[in-house]
Amino acid sequence: MSWENSQRLFNFVIIPKISIHKLQFFALEREFHKIFICLQRFTDEPSMLDVTQKVQTLFEDAAFILSPLYLTDNFDVCASEVQNKILLIKKEIRAKYSFPKIPLQLSAEFVRDIIASVLENIGGLLNIHDPYSPLYVPETVVEHIEDVSKELKLLLIFVYFVSKRFLEHQSQHHIIFFTHVLAVSVHTSMLLWLYLPDLDPEQMNVMLSDFLRMRIKPIQPCIRKIYVDVLLSLKSTIQSGWYPNIESEDAVDSEGVFLETILHNLVEVPTNSNSSQRVALKDHLEILQNMLNLLRANIFRVPTKDLEFLLRDIEIVVIDVGLLVYSLYEDEEEKEDMAPGGVHITQVLDLSSNIQRLSIDIYLTIRKAFQSNLPRIHGLGYVDCHLNNLKKFQILHSDSLASVMDNLQSIQKEFESLQPFLQAVAEARHNDLDEIQHCATQLIGKAHEVEYIVDACIREEAPVWCLEHWILDIMEDITLIREEVAEIREKKMDLVALNTVPVHTSNLARSPMMNEEIIGFEDVIGKLRDQLIKGTKGRDVISVVGMPGLGKTTLAYRLYYDRLVASHFNIRAQCCVSQVYSRKDLLIAILRDAISENFECREKQADELADLLRKTLFSKRYLILVDDVWETSVWDDLIGSFHDANNGSRIILTTRNHEVAMYTRFQSDPLPLRMFNNDESWELLRKKVFGEESFSPLLTEIGQQIAKKCGQLPLSIVLVAGILAEMEKKVECWNQLANNLGPHIHEDSRAVIEQSYQILPYRLRPCFLYFGALLEDSVISVPKLTQLWISEGFIKSCESKSLEDIAEGYLENLIGRNLVMGTKRSSRGKIKACRIHDLLHDFCKERAKDDMRLLWQKWDQNANPSSRLSGHKQLAHRMCIYGEGYRAGDWSSCLSHVVSIILHNNRLSVGLDSHIFHSVQFLKVLDMEFTRINSFSFDLVYLSFTSEIERELIENSKDLHDLQTLSTPCFSRAQEAELILRKTPNLLELRCKVKGVDNFECYVLHFPARIETLKIHLSYTRDTKTIPFRISAPTLTNLTLKNFYLHGKHLSEIGSLQNLQVLSLKGISFETCKWEVRDYEFPQLKVLKLHAGKARFEEWSVADDAFPNLEHLVLRDCKFLKEIPSWFGEIFSLKSIEVRNCNENVEKSASDIRETQVEDYQNSKFEVFITRENNKSDSA
Repeated sequence: MSWENSQRLFNFVIIPKISIHKLQFFALEREFHKIFICLQRFTDEPSMLDVTQKVQTLFEDAAFILSPLYLTDNFDVCASEVQNKILLIKKEIRAKYSFPKIPLQLSAEFVRDIIASVLENIGGLLNIHDPYSPLYVPETVVEHIEDVSKELKLLLIFVYFVSKRFLEHQSQHHIIFFTHVLAVSVHTSMLLWLYLPDLDPEQMNVMLSDFLRMRIKPIQPCIRKIYVDVLLSLKSTIQSGWYPNIESEDAVDSEGVFLETILHNLVEVPTNSNSSQRVALKDHLEILQNMLNLLRANIFRVPTKDLEFLLRDIEIVVIDVGLLVYSLYEDEEEKEDMAPGGVHITQVLDLSSNIQRLSIDIYLTIRKAFQSNLPRIHGLGYVDCHLNNLKKFQILHSDSLASVMDNLQSIQKEFESLQPFLQAVAEARHNDLDEIQHCATQLIGKAHEVEYIVDACIREEAPVWCLEHWILDIMEDITLIREEVAEIREKKMDLVALNTVPVHTSNLARSPMMNEEIIGFEDVIGKLRDQLIKGTKGRDVISVVGMPGLGKTTLAYRLYYDRLVASHFNIRAQCCVSQVYSRKDLLIAILRDAISENFECREKQADELADLLRKTLFSKRYLILVDDVWETSVWDDLIGSFHDANNGSRIILTTRNHEVAMYTRFQSDPLPLRMFNNDESWELLRKKVFGEESFSPLLTEIGQQIAKKCGQLPLSIVLVAGILAEMEKKVECWNQLANNLGPHIHEDSRAVIEQSYQILPYRLRPCFLYFGALLEDSVISVPKLTQLWISEGFIKSCESKSLEDIAEGYLENLIGRNLVMGTKRSSRGKIKACRIHDLLHDFCKERAKDDMRLLWQKWDQNANPSSRLSGHKQLAHRMCIYGEGYRAGDWSSCLSHVVSIILHNNRLSVGLDSHIFHSVQFLKVLDMEFTRINSFSFDLVYLSFTSEIERELIENSKDLHDLQTLSTPCFSRAQEAELILRKTPNLLELRCKVKGVDNFECYVLHFPARIETLKIHLSYTRDTKTIPFRISAPTLTNLTLKNFYLHGKHLSEIGSLQNLQVLSLKGISFETCKWEVRDYEFPQLKVLKLHAGKARFEEWSVADDAFPNLEHLVLRDCKFLKEIPSWFGEIFSLKSIEVRNCNENVEKSASDIRETQVEDYQNSKFEVFITRENNKSDSA
């Protein structure tokens, strides 16, 4: 029986305790024995040959007695006999053993393996805590063994550092170093194996201490010389032009961990060595230690692509610091005993001046590392945020910033003076001048550096002289940037003339043509429409198959919204799948279309939702659109809910994979979607560029050539159309684009996407790339997206418009360029939801990885975050994490420079420990929907999570002065809501849930003075007769209330809000089922949305002077309402009424109001939209 098989019995056989001790003994003895045998292979000790053979025989006997035959009552007797023999033979070895002499050349890998084995054996030895075990180590000896173990670990790091820079033809210094390390490692193992437990604890401690001092630590000149020589040899090699392979991160990792060895040796310098110099250099050494800690924290973050430029500097600095630290171990006697003419390392290095020089070198390396990790694309609004924070910090942390206060104020003035320049860049219509973009990027990069310095100063993480030096360098850099901007202007390249327009013009929002006709596939549409409406009575799947960019989704949605198709089905619903999908999310998406878009079901499991969907569809004729299916498992997850009632129900499915289409087939064969023909290609291009406008006939020929070059691929055509729309409508300009497109555009859509990206104005680039941080194929809420953009600093402020309006304009511009698709608009024409094509998402994700330092990371509950991120941590400036759950771990080294974190798809609501975010000092955006947290210990601007807030959590958290957006927390008591509101004085937007209102009665919540958007959802299902708080916020512009009971007092309070522009009342119950609007109420309201749901809203009266500025009225599910007040026909500002799922009286009164508006007041643009339950829609 083998030794390994014998050891496995340890886990399966019930063994007496005394036998367990013996098994532990044999197992650990075997490991030490392996080291001994290994030692004999590369030493030439004839006296040990005989004893080596005896040891081998003994351990073969030990393996034999561990066989099942001996695991009986005789085991202890036999085991004790072998154990005694082993102890005797160890004494014999001890008598002949001496410190090993190893003459052979050894590989670094072999040395590392031996040290690792020795460390593992020491760990096993220290893990035996039973005093009755023959291997038990007394407590008085444990500390000394741990000291030896620590030194060996540091030597292992040293070997790792040297081995990564070791060349075969190099000097013997490396061989001597590896041999020495191997010898001390093996000797450590032999000392513990041969002398424990026989030697007296005090004697053992003396032996270990002497061994450390004489053989491992750089105290003895001969030992120190080994370390110094190998470093000098490495330095010579690097200076000769060699540097490690930068494709591997091992080089940087080895530098970072080797700094731990240097820092340890710096702290451990004996007090009697160079004592007079140590006193004189005390302050310098403290600075050096702080700088080394700072360097270690920064070098891990250098992106791999930038290592080529930084690696040699880092290498030389690290080695020079190591040489300097070893020089501090020299004592006065050593210097005096030195032979005449000998060159001593302390004679080569003037310690004081060299410490200063090295500190400056470290500072320069740190700054380069920091700069290399900054994004290449910045948001132009970042400087606005930076200036606000700079002013705030100067007040809140005046003491900490005293040493740099004057310089900070000077920098603040410099940034303020350059704000008009950034404003001009934000208003630039095109991306014509690389010099201007470069200046903007450089300036925003300096703002990032200042933020880092201020934070380091407040936290006391760096020496003051370093921060002062850094700030002075930044001031010089800003001066150079200002001069460069002035030089550009002097060359008559004035920014105002560079195709710029005022920020409040239509330049910001290139609105696409809405309700435009979809071009192409007329023959295909006719065939598929017949399959949907006619065809078999049984349930059927209409599959559309094709390559990316061919128009599958566009075709599917055209069919889905086709009037004939829509009127044929009782229920229509849709979902988009993507590569990363959740069954629960798909079911929720379908249910929200089938039942209600406000359907709340997060607490239900996927199986419950599947059953609910099955029951909802059971007897209905339904049409379900399942877009972008990648694998057959998606169909398996959904098909159980699609009951076949033999009534003509249909599923439209789009996929790239023909196997998926065949797998889902019932009656109809999958349709392989063809390419566009030449006529369709030109028609689509023409429509996208000109719409119905006329254009020069001279453009037709070159336009047809461009359309043909797009390879009959609709996605390429619309992207090229987006480029043409930005160009002058001249033949020479179009010819230039045609030449740039090249002959193979149909094979590589990325080339077109790249061109579209290159012509984007600077302000739009980060907004576009940010789609790479969102889930593929997801429908994106526009209010959330624009808030994220604002919080990230992408939006440059403008006095004449709100940040939200500017952000919406940016989105409209991207839609107009065909880079983003608008999927839903509000009643007043604003985009409510959008999405991005898969190929564009792939481009954004890949490009943002470098340009925005965006890192995607997949997670599962068993993953260790620090190990998963260790290879990428230096690249993370923004992080997206997706998966079914997150496990807390040590993320500190991974997230130190991260400014935003988005957690996707965490349905398990796993609580995250707050310590994860403690080191993320620059975190501004944290989106953790469906996740519980237990702390708010960060300076956030945007925070989103879905969980109930515990009172203790709020009380123990610091104030969130910077927080502007807080989304979807749940309050169960008024006191908790009051606490969080007090801690967020600058909150602009709050979306929250109220878990019941019993504890809120008669309670007044004081909302922050600057609150603009407030959305409150009552999640408690029991009927209630109160609203939990007064709505008294003078700056409030947008208010949403859901599931509340409102009586006259509440409605009057809301009506008196002077700045309220949007009011949405969902599932609201009115006192006496009536709402009476008095004179002068809602003076600035522009949009009113009423969604009655199951509530009985029957009567509505409106005074003559109410709603004077109303533009859009939306009524949903108001099935008991007798009529819409006729006064709405007299409101001159009213533009539209939307009626959905209401009764005939409401529909008729909406039509009457339209008649009044059009005939009496000549408001010909007034519109009425009517949608009924059977999906039939009317508009007038």
